[in-house]
Amino acid sequence: MTGRAWVRTLLVAVPLILFVIAGVLAPVIAPADPSANDLASGLLPPSPEHLLGTDQLGRDQLSRMLYGARISLTVTAAVLALSLTAGTVIGAVAGYLGGWVDRAVSRVIDVVVSLPGMLVALAVIGVRGPGVENLVLALSLWSWAPYARIARARVAGMRSSPHLDALRLLGAGRGRIIGRHLLPPALAPCLVYASTDVGTIVLGVATLSFLGLGVAPPHAEWGQMLIEGRPFLASAWWLAYPPGIAITAVVFAGNLLGERLAAGEERPSILRLVRPRWIRPGRAPRPVMEHPAAPTPPDAAQSSPEHDTVLRVRDLSVSYPDGGGRRRVVAGMSYEVRRGQILAIVGESGSGKTTAALAPFGLLDPDAVVTGSAVLGAGAGARQLADLSPGERRQINGRRVGVVFQDSGAVLNPLRTIGAHVDEAARNVGRGGRRAATRRVTEELLRLAGLPDPVAVAREFPHQLSGGMRQRAQIAIALAGEPELLVADEPTSALDVTVQAQLLALLARLRDELAMSMVIVSHDLAVVARLADSVAVVYGGRIVESGPLATVITDPDHPYTRGLLDAVPRPGTAPGTRFRTMPGRAGIGPDEAEGCGFAPRCPLVAAACVSGPPALETLTLKTPLPEASARGAAHRSACLRHSGRPATTGERGTGPC
Repeated sequence: MTGRAWVRTLLVAVPLILFVIAGVLAPVIAPADPSANDLASGLLPPSPEHLLGTDQLGRDQLSRMLYGARISLTVTAAVLALSLTAGTVIGAVAGYLGGWVDRAVSRVIDVVVSLPGMLVALAVIGVRGPGVENLVLALSLWSWAPYARIARARVAGMRSSPHLDALRLLGAGRGRIIGRHLLPPALAPCLVYASTDVGTIVLGVATLSFLGLGVAPPHAEWGQMLIEGRPFLASAWWLAYPPGIAITAVVFAGNLLGERLAAGEERPSILRLVRPRWIRPGRAPRPVMEHPAAPTPPDAAQSSPEHDTVLRVRDLSVSYPDGGGRRRVVAGMSYEVRRGQILAIVGESGSGKTTAALAPFGLLDPDAVVTGSAVLGAGAGARQLADLSPGERRQINGRRVGVVFQDSGAVLNPLRTIGAHVDEAARNVGRGGRRAATRRVTEELLRLAGLPDPVAVAREFPHQLSGGMRQRAQIAIALAGEPELLVADEPTSALDVTVQAQLLALLARLRDELAMSMVIVSHDLAVVARLADSVAVVYGGRIVESGPLATVITDPDHPYTRGLLDAVPRPGTAPGTRFRTMPGRAGIGPDEAEGCGFAPRCPLVAAACVSGPPALETLTLKTPLPEASARGAAHRSACLRHSGRPATTGERGTGPC
């Protein structure tokens, strides 16, 4: 809101603010004891001695009005606190968990909202009896459901957002995600609704007291004052009019304030009043049960020493619901990542490359069904990644594995500073300690990610940073757990060429300094050519060619790989030269073609290509590779018309890329 808009909002809220101040200061400013009887002074009209006159028992009406504000607004505050807290928490939990919990809570909310609120309150008080405690309970049972509905809708829309995926990867538990990241944005619209609910609750308190079911005499309460003044409307107007005007003013002020706040933006400054400021330092990770490693194919065992493998994936398939059945988006992929090396998974949009990279770590939609095996590490520290519980997965994600997602603007919570993001990542893995110690770890991680002036960057919000700086912040978050494997999904997407080069140089430096393995997902072979040691080319949910980067780039075997390379602009090309493109369009799934998925677009297609999907065959390397690059490396291609000759006819389809 602008300054003028805030002034208007404050003017609308003046009656409510004045009554709150009057109620708080009632013991100080009230001219008399509101319960002191003086029968000789009964029903006196307003005068300098009694500004609002006296009632039939001689009690000062102004004092009773002030104490009535104190009691009415205290009951209203208690009802708001209970209903707002319970409704927001219940709605946020249901919206985040989804499934049967969400359905059950939604049905309960629908039932409560459909019932007349006053009848619910009357039923509760009829069973439990009148009194302040029962009045608060009755009105809270009436009021919580709208807050739960608002919070559930807000959280359900955020449930599958990338920044929650990033938090789960960092090892954040459900309680921390809900309490720290979902409740604050869910509270914003609930607080706006609460401002309109003030008038409704004040009116409800007055109505129940008017019926003799609320605050009992001799306590001063506006509704109780109305019922006491009703017999004297003709002769002593000052008994009923002041409390009636007060109730009307508070109701109107609350409704108008709610409309003003609802018309404006939900500002982060409001959320700072309710967000927790301090989090206990993260505890050390608990020991986890070891799972037996998946069996390794014979050819993979020969080409990959156990101690040299960081990630080994075998026969990975991923499917999603489609109509009455399921549709595979990844089929039979196998790949592995060596210690200190970088594997690039390359393909067009929709090819399944990101799914293949994230599936082993449980970072797909809950509807996804993943089959196959994935083993992280080797030897005594090897962990089977399939079928891990959420607690076991939190001991891996964010600690042994870090992920940099494609859209940094969506991954980073816009309501939190960069420093808060990295602080939480450090706490989740048990680094740091108190706030100052954790912030020192954060600044060191930002410095390691190549961000200038980490102290200043830590105080910035995501929208205040450029795209390249946000990606570096993501890298800092991913490095908090000192992972042995970093997965980067399109890390240079939407960045200009200069920033791309800087980010690739940073990743290469981190690989060299930290001896960290990486999986880089990209659609651009030219980008990964500067960084990767090996490459897997993906089309239609299958790997169609893989091997050492130098071999695949200089001597591609599969027509699709050659098409990707031909589409890369080359320096020195004459102006006006048209880029070479592949006919048709991508998007076909692994089960949507009887044979080779690339056959409809392939310039070398033959009749045999549509009879069945070709298997990956190991090819003879024409150029010897350096020993560091050749460890476990094999050039494989899934094409029936090889430009290179297969090494043997038996090595088909079982080995990794």
